[in-house]
Amino acid sequence: MRQFHLIFLFGSVLQTVNTRINTADDFFPKSHCTCNNDSQSAICTGLDYVPRIPKFVKRLELSHNNFSDVDFSRWFVSNITKNNIQEFKLIGNSINYIENDVFVDFVSLKSLTISDEKYLNATSLKKALNFVNTTRLKKIHLYGNYWKWFPFDVFKAISLRQLTTISLEENQLATFKFPDWYTELKNLKTINLSENNIIHLILDDNVTLLVEKLNLSRNDFVRIPTFCNKMKRSQVPKLRSLILNGNAIRYLYPKCFSCMPSLQNINLHANRLTVLRNNTFSELPQLKHVFFQFNYQLKTIEPTAFNSTSLISIHFGYNNFRFDKTNNNNSRFNAEQIFKHTPSLQFLDLTNNYLPSDKTTLGLMFAHLDEMKYLILQAVCLTELHPNFFRNLTSLEKIILQGNFISSWAPETFDNMRSIKYINLRNNLIHTLNKSSLSQNILYQLEKMNLAKNPFTCTCDLMWFRNWVRTTKVNLSLTFPQEYICNFPAEMRGRLVIEYNPTPKSCEPTNLFIVIATILSTFTFVVIVVILLAYKCHTYIRNYCYIMRLHRLRKLGYLRLNNSDDFEFHAFVVYCDADREWVHSEFIKRMEHEQIKLCVHHREFEPGVPITENIDKYMNKSWKVVIIMSNDFASSDWCQWECDYVQERRRRQGKDACVLIMLKAIDAYHMTSGIRSLLHTTPYLRYKKGIGEALFWQALVNTLRRPLSVPPMAI
Repeated sequence: MRQFHLIFLFGSVLQTVNTRINTADDFFPKSHCTCNNDSQSAICTGLDYVPRIPKFVKRLELSHNNFSDVDFSRWFVSNITKNNIQEFKLIGNSINYIENDVFVDFVSLKSLTISDEKYLNATSLKKALNFVNTTRLKKIHLYGNYWKWFPFDVFKAISLRQLTTISLEENQLATFKFPDWYTELKNLKTINLSENNIIHLILDDNVTLLVEKLNLSRNDFVRIPTFCNKMKRSQVPKLRSLILNGNAIRYLYPKCFSCMPSLQNINLHANRLTVLRNNTFSELPQLKHVFFQFNYQLKTIEPTAFNSTSLISIHFGYNNFRFDKTNNNNSRFNAEQIFKHTPSLQFLDLTNNYLPSDKTTLGLMFAHLDEMKYLILQAVCLTELHPNFFRNLTSLEKIILQGNFISSWAPETFDNMRSIKYINLRNNLIHTLNKSSLSQNILYQLEKMNLAKNPFTCTCDLMWFRNWVRTTKVNLSLTFPQEYICNFPAEMRGRLVIEYNPTPKSCEPTNLFIVIATILSTFTFVVIVVILLAYKCHTYIRNYCYIMRLHRLRKLGYLRLNNSDDFEFHAFVVYCDADREWVHSEFIKRMEHEQIKLCVHHREFEPGVPITENIDKYMNKSWKVVIIMSNDFASSDWCQWECDYVQERRRRQGKDACVLIMLKAIDAYHMTSGIRSLLHTTPYLRYKKGIGEALFWQALVNTLRRPLSVPPMAI
């Protein structure tokens, strides 16, 4: 055992030394590297050197190692250059400088990634790429390195002429230039400059980029970059996909897209457009797909904005655009013209916009879409489906109506959809479906239907649907039957629709004679009950008649009302001791200056008499009751008792018998049910010092002088 430990210790030391001088043949630090034989890959982390790796590894990632104090050179990476590495990734290794010869021995390299190396000198990288010793290198990814400056001749080396992909995303570049030597990159298909700070894209006049995909998303462009040279010829003749998501583009017009003869996909998500002008895309003869989502500032679409005979799909979701008629008396869009000039349109997504449910608008919008195959109307606030909405969508295969407020539709609504295979009505307000909801032809050709998350009413009206879902071969979504749940009646709520099992007898049609007999019996019973109630409750009825007569006499002026002259005091004041200073220095002085006599307990109560008797006695001598409220008032037990006493007074004499003053706002912690009830049923005055204080005092005086409501009952 001792021998084994000595050998192991010696081996450990030898491993550390030998890997640095490239003499160890089989060392592999398993604790820091993970290998996968199937994918021929390895990931090494937490090292300060480059280890030897198994012979089968062709894809190597050196991630989050510490190479800050080493000379990253040909010698430093010599342990891996015999592996025929095809994909090499350097991610977050704190590299400061790369020697010119570092990639010389990577003769099989096809893909190089350098990411999160924010200390790396970009000039040294340029020199190292000039010494690449292979023509197999196809892809270079230099993302997330926080570079504000980047030498534009990095990819100028002849050995890089076979590049197909260049990625510089997630840096901080403000300008990017394509010098004339980019024309030599004849195999370059993709350039990714997303997530920078680019404002200007500069192309030398004699540059011809043969790229097919250009990603400029999440930069700072305020207009579409121009790709025309001085001769008005295209500098991107093969460009098929232009991605401009997340910029600050405000305007689009036809000339924006001139000199892009091969463009098929244009992505304009999340920009700042307010208007789509007529013929915006008419300069693009091969345009097929427009991605135009999350443009929340869009207010107007001109009639021929989507004019394009080649356009196949429009992704117009999440714009919060209102497809109704007017916007401050100006037309937001033209329902009849908006898609009239896109005869080849097959896909349309209008998710999270607003579509009106009137009988004409949607019918006009979809009237010319004979080739439409996939229509998404998810969460567009539809409440109804009129039969004319989809009458011309004869080629439609899929329709998504999820997340609306649809409860029913006419039997012929979907009948013109001769090719329909999928209908999604998930999360609407559908209570029941019967045999006429969908015709037999539609049911026969359907392959998938989603009706989950609807509030089904599990009564006899749902029997046909219950039987159909049990036997149909139509795919009812992956959540069937778990999300097909009864919502009504109460005894069925929460149970699965397929578990609804009424007896056949219970769902038989009701006999008309039985219904008539039941109605007559019920009517007779109600008449008898009314007569009995009139006999038993005649006293209450007489009291009610008396109250009505009092109201009538008051209107005629024959009823004498109680007023302040009938009482010793104008008002009894209820307050807590913490608010005493304001009550005595402000409230009492001002009110008595207005000739309003107040009953204040410390001044009027008789000594030696229990406080409850004093309160009862002097409150009966007072015409009204003033309650001054605050958090301290709500915390006082005596104040709460007085408040309850006042509630009884209010019930007997009406709401005008109480005057509530909110001296300080009562927070939720101190709020009690009694105070909450009083505030909800009685108007109150809020005291605020400064502006508006004079209005407060005037309103208070007027309230204290206002006569009470009709006695003797409270309203």
